[in-house]
Amino acid sequence: MAGYKSVNDSEFGRLVALRDAYRIMERFLADFYARGNVPVLDLLSYLGLRPDGESSDPAAVYDFLKAAEAVLPREPDS
Repeated sequence: MAGYKSVNDSEFGRLVALRDAYRIMERFLADFYARGNVPVLDLLSYLGLRPDGESSDPAAVYDFLKAAEAVLPREPDS
């Protein structure tokens, strides 16, 4: 699955407070469950990471980044 984002990419290097991490998780899960009634086992397999940092479902990484963007204030351009 080369070419997909992984948790080792630069976007995942941003430091956040625990309160923000919780809000991101809340948004991520709300967006996931908005797609319909999904068994918890499907959610767990969706979230799984391989040893190389890629998700077992590449969409999960992009969905998490989308949730983070919705919750966090924009970082100033460096």
